Amino acid sequence: MAHRWSKIRKILEQDLLCPVLRGRVQYFCTHYHKAPDQYGRVCLRVDGKEYAKANPYSYYVNGYHIMERRLKEAQSIPCREWEGGRFLHEEENAQVEEQVRRTAIWDGSFDICDFTQALERYRSAPISESLSSPEPLVRMLAVLDRRVGKRTLGRLKEQLPQQPQWLQFFYRLRLEAEGMEPQVTQT
Repeated sequence: MAHRWSKIRKILEQDLLCPVLRGRVQYFCTHYHKAPDQYGRVCLRVDGKEYAKANPYSYYVNGYHIMERRLKEAQSIPCREWEGGRFLHEEENAQVEEQVRRTAIWDGSFDICDFTQALERYRSAPISESLSSPEPLVRMLAVLDRRVGKRTLGRLKEQLPQQPQWLQFFYRLRLEAEGMEPQVTQT
């Protein structure tokens, strides 16, 4: 994974990142070999400060597991049961879990696998699709992309209020770097 990540990081930071942000934005990924399943974390650093942090434990720390349990209880969704080569109640459980996952990502709380899946979607789609993706992480990667010009950024500026709060930072960062927005205040 280390060799693969270093290659992906080089592509993201040198080939795909817009020139005005090169040197300011770094992608970081690590795996902890002694952690369960060798879990790790991912983040984007802007001027040395971490933003858009993927942490496998945020699901529990931020209470999304409680939200999931309450939604399942409110909808009377039974637990999965193994029966003859398949799980019963899989679809109902999966729907609630996906709803909670999307809420967590909207709030800026995501897992490393959410980031890596978004990265694959971003890299395999045209930039126009990535900019209009329903996935905020894909849009984050796309708005920093060198293929996004000033006219497109001008249109994206209009969409700023509809973006998750954490994603607005990256939109503003790009707009400010291109001289299209007042300077970004880092929180």
